[in-house]
Amino acid sequence: MEHPNERAAGRPRTIDPGRVSLVALRLFDEQGFDAVSMDDVAAAAGVSRRSLFRLFPSKAALVWDGLEESLERFQAALTESAKEDPVWEVIRRAFEASAAIPAESIEVTRHRLRVIRANPSLAQLGAPTIGTMTDAAALFAAERTHARPDDFSIVVRVHVLAAAVDASVVWWALHGGEETPRSVAGRALREIAI
Repeated sequence: MEHPNERAAGRPRTIDPGRVSLVALRLFDEQGFDAVSMDDVAAAAGVSRRSLFRLFPSKAALVWDGLEESLERFQAALTESAKEDPVWEVIRRAFEASAAIPAESIEVTRHRLRVIRANPSLAQLGAPTIGTMTDAAALFAAERTHARPDDFSIVVRVHVLAAAVDASVVWWALHGGEETPRSVAGRALREIAI
């Protein structure tokens, strides 16, 4: 009879990337991003260094894992809107949807945001995805208002909304208590007159 912690020869062990990411983010949050090596993460997560690098090619990849899901929620909210919905209300809802973190990802998200806040150089690695969101919002607004996507008013409004979500979820990570990231983002977006 096989022991629960043993596996049959030749059968690869399944590694849960979410669990590995959480272990890494806890270490980064508690000890500092620069103080923790990939070897430290592998040991703490109980995986080989090789397996860790197969899942996450760098320490920064451990931090940013999951951002694509926020982008998908954002894009879905834009696409699913009705033609008669007010443009800026749709864009607000899309930004709010991007902060709708599933319950099982709350802890990892809180650690992730704290690590990014403590290490500003990590923020630039998420910039392309956030840029995709702001570009999509600007294009959406331009199409609905028959303006150009690079219209000054559109670009400024979209970036203000994105910055409000960013500031609110970082606040949530540092001080947020039981409130969800989505509700904090929604509150921030309602504070802005666009």
